[in-house]
Amino acid sequence: MDTKGVIYILTNPSFPEYVKIGYADDINARVAQLNRSECTPFAFRIFATLNVPNRLADKNIHALIDKFKPELRAKDNVNGKIRVREFFAISPEEAFDLLNIIGGIYGETPIRINQTKVAKSEEADAITVHLNSERRSPFSFYKCGIKNGDCIFYIYDKSIKCKVVSDRCVEYNGKQTSVSALAKKLLNLQHQVQGTLYFTYNDEILSARRKRLEDEGEYKLPPTDINRDKVNVKTHTKNSPRAPFSFSACGIKIGEKIVFKDNPSIVCTVVSDKLIELNGETLSLTAAAKKIMNANYSLAGTLFFTYSNEILANLRVRLEAEGKYGENKYDE
Repeated sequence: MDTKGVIYILTNPSFPEYVKIGYADDINARVAQLNRSECTPFAFRIFATLNVPNRLADKNIHALIDKFKPELRAKDNVNGKIRVREFFAISPEEAFDLLNIIGGIYGETPIRINQTKVAKSEEADAITVHLNSERRSPFSFYKCGIKNGDCIFYIYDKSIKCKVVSDRCVEYNGKQTSVSALAKKLLNLQHQVQGTLYFTYNDEILSARRKRLEDEGEYKLPPTDINRDKVNVKTHTKNSPRAPFSFSACGIKIGEKIVFKDNPSIVCTVVSDKLIELNGETLSLTAAAKKIMNANYSLAGTLFFTYSNEILANLRVRLEAEGKYGENKYDE
């Protein structure tokens, strides 16, 4: 077949929820053009290409996605006008499957590009960036319109599914856990991951679903509150999310160190179950965070400090999901 150009799948660690699908006469020139922008912290890289005979061939994939799952297309509302983008909230592997389908029409096989060491390093850095941004507030199933009993699916193996059992926990193989802890286990990784990047609901990646709903002003609890975790409401105990944070309940001993997440050079010492020492001053986590950031507004201190590279708020949620929060609590 005489080829005119390629359909491409591009990824970018700056927005791992999405892939870009488009057409280029010269793919390398197109990527170079995209990477001239200073608007994204990380570069685009080629995930796969497919040789095609005409410039509109990429529209076949766009139409295929828009017909069956229009919510996967990235849309922007700017000054009252909707802008439709060539970005889709699907995994690169799912996009590659679609490329295979289109390739069958033209008798061509898509080419998958091997990832370089630099690309892998950038992706690891980007995961850290996204973990920090995601921790501005924990992901909420209920605000995403996902109810107890609904199922989410692992993006790399749709046979792996888990059931939502509360606003932040799922059940997998009979055990309750967080999506981040489960993703880390399934990926067989040692470092923390943003679990919402690795599970889908109604074929939409969780983190992309959250962003879409936030953009639409719909990321909020249903007015009827039908999704509320009634167990937590009725059993308001010391280990409830409403109780003050406890270092000992998280297995953190007096004398151990925690680190301010945005500046690893700021290290504090745990001096009691709820207090830390910062530059010789004894403070609560919230007071310390406000002091460091010179903030005069309310905030949750547990979102700004890490222990063993894990944000304290996420550490608590994970331990609660695993039934381990409070196992080692000490009395002062």
